[in-house]
Amino acid sequence: MLPIDSNTKQKAVDILVSAFSTVPGALWVVKKDKKLKLRVKALCEYCLETSLQKDGGFISSDQKGVALIFDSRKKQKFILSLLGYIMLGNHCIGWDRAWSIIVRERTIQQKRPNTPHLYFWMLAVEDNENGVETIIELRDFAYELSRKANLPICLETTSERNRIMYQRYGFEVYDTWEVAEQNLKIWFMKREVA
Repeated sequence: MLPIDSNTKQKAVDILVSAFSTVPGALWVVKKDKKLKLRVKALCEYCLETSLQKDGGFISSDQKGVALIFDSRKKQKFILSLLGYIMLGNHCIGWDRAWSIIVRERTIQQKRPNTPHLYFWMLAVEDNENGVETIIELRDFAYELSRKANLPICLETTSERNRIMYQRYGFEVYDTWEVAEQNLKIWFMKREVA
């Protein structure tokens, strides 16, 4: 795994967009209109940029996988955070939906542990069917970060398939949130330091 830099940034965005274009949690955030693909791309660019500012953007050695994982105590500079939110409002969420997204994010943040942890924001693989080696590299990298920092790893998923995979890799569900009006369930998961 290597930190994402200017040479690999566009490739990382492409991988994220490919992986998250059909994920219910990502689609919940973006405004659904004729610009849906551009809005998903804007969301992925925002997530990547935010993670890079927190030293948490990595790409696999074969450049087919991306991990956005960082220490929960790392913060963005206020001005960069503000600019990111303005970009989200203009290009991703739409200002008419901003309040509902703020409420969503507040609920999700309240369910995260109040203790230091590594936050695994996004995991994306270019080829989910044949990308086993890439997934193993991402997994082992996250485990090593966890051991070195002596911090558990926390994440959320809206995919039943991913929940099962994460449980196979030692994560436990510590909370859930069902959003009936969106027909969406979010699993909050944690893996202790091993």
